[in-house]
Amino acid sequence: MSEAVLFTLLTFLTNVLFGAISAAFLLRLNQRWAYPPWPLALIGMGLGPYLMTVMLYYPMALWEDLPVPVLIAFPVLFFAALAWQAGKGWSILVDLLGTIPRLLADRSMWFFLLGSAMIMFITIIFLANKPLVDHDVLEYAIQGRIFLRDGHIPYDQFRFDASSGFHYVGLHGFSFPLLFTWEGLLGNVFGVSSDLWARSMTMWYGWLLVAFVWAILRGIDRWMAVAGGIALTSSLAFLFMFTVYHLDSYRIFFFTVSVAAFIALFRAPSLERALFLALLCGAVSFIHSIGAILTGVLWFVVAVMLPVPLLQRSKWIAYCIGVMLAAGAVHYVVEVLFGTGWIFQDIIWY
Repeated sequence: MSEAVLFTLLTFLTNVLFGAISAAFLLRLNQRWAYPPWPLALIGMGLGPYLMTVMLYYPMALWEDLPVPVLIAFPVLFFAALAWQAGKGWSILVDLLGTIPRLLADRSMWFFLLGSAMIMFITIIFLANKPLVDHDVLEYAIQGRIFLRDGHIPYDQFRFDASSGFHYVGLHGFSFPLLFTWEGLLGNVFGVSSDLWARSMTMWYGWLLVAFVWAILRGIDRWMAVAGGIALTSSLAFLFMFTVYHLDSYRIFFFTVSVAAFIALFRAPSLERALFLALLCGAVSFIHSIGAILTGVLWFVVAVMLPVPLLQRSKWIAYCIGVMLAAGAVHYVVEVLFGTGWIFQDIIWY
């Protein structure tokens, strides 16, 4: 099997299939949230690869030396169960996709199609010609490959790999490194060593970010979506985010959708909306320490200002803390108690 075939397999399995399952499941629950369907479906597409990393994290953190097929089975079985539970969400998703031909007849959507084609072109050029060369992403990639080699995620005071001399100084969650682990696991099955798919995540989440902002603004006015899309993608910061392999588009996408869910919670407070915000905040946290700090700020505002009775608000927050921890934020609790100490200890430089 070639790298291109492995990349295609991973893209279909993780981005498309896992993403579609997540989208269908969210759409099934949307009768409780009453969110616009297209933005919610795009959040589901983003959750596909992320939830896969969570399903890798727990077995690798709890047990050592699990066989490769067993590690692969954890995410696959999780998404199989989620697909079963999606129920009528599948018909909602199919109906939603059925509106695409009508959308394409709208001239305002031509800008989105042109932009998407440009993103696809840039992705192909970069994946074919630009290797991993930047410091941070190399650090994440190496740590992900160490997880792959060891089949385990340990928590130590100093994250130093004696066999390679590599010292991981990052203080962030492991979701992004686990993308490289996942590609390595599937690569081991087919005898291929590649990082094409993990590198493509920069562009995938960059496109999802544009699509989500476009979908939100289109709910207000179709030409506002055009103006907003152009404004977002024409900045130099976006260009760097999109063309430098990194986790920035990954974490910014989830922070953006978290802020949208935060606003929606204040517009129509409910426990269901609070729990959904907690899920997204757990994702933001497990991706990067900045996300953990920013979501802490969001939840401080919720704790102080959400317009529901204090006792009810306190109960909601208690439930939401549990969801955030389960969705990946538990990493920081374990890191503080048994690992490096996170931001509460100085980094040791070698």
